[in-house]
Amino acid sequence: MFDEVLKGLTDFRRTKSYDLVTATPLIAWYLLGLVRQLPLAWTRMTDLVRGRISLLDFLQLVALTGSFVLMFLLIYLLVTRRTPERRMHGVWPRLVAGGGTFLGNAILLLEPVRLTLTLQIAADVLIIAGAVGSLVAASWLGRSFALMPEARQLVTNGPYALIRHPLYAAEMVGIAGLMLQFQQPWAVILGGLVFALQYWRTVFEERVLQEAYPNYRLYRARTWRFVPYVF
Repeated sequence: MFDEVLKGLTDFRRTKSYDLVTATPLIAWYLLGLVRQLPLAWTRMTDLVRGRISLLDFLQLVALTGSFVLMFLLIYLLVTRRTPERRMHGVWPRLVAGGGTFLGNAILLLEPVRLTLTLQIAADVLIIAGAVGSLVAASWLGRSFALMPEARQLVTNGPYALIRHPLYAAEMVGIAGLMLQFQQPWAVILGGLVFALQYWRTVFEERVLQEAYPNYRLYRARTWRFVPYVF
């Protein structure tokens, strides 16, 4: 009886239903961040419609919109992704992946601050660049998107032909913009932790991809981790 139950649980872990269950906490976390910022976004949108929005407030609305687009994209990928071919087990890989994901969204739960025009423009440029980069990387990654260190499918074309983790690189650019817009020093502390965890996360991911795909070693040798010709 015990063996049958264990086999049933093992089989269930290979299903799409299990994959959706594991993604539910992150989806809820993303939605919480969105809901937290909706009142401010609604206020700025109302001012825009009534024609009384300042340039600074308009830039803040643009930055918030970019953040929302990115969050909705990630939720979509979590729902539609394919089931993994191989997983990395253990506590540390999961803690690192979870921390790198949840801490980034936690910045949205802090109190927003009013920036100077120069800083708001800088924040907008970073957030828009991060959102656009994430959209491009995610469009190539598609249903291979993963939260934990997993092998769902090896993607080596598009932006992945130059760097191995373009989605994370773009996310970190966007997070740099978010850090400017929220309560300090907590936003910088959270952002710094996210950067460190994302790097650590790639170490675990590359390990499981190398185990799952024999040609990954050659792919890794000819590409950069985050920035072409730099790092």
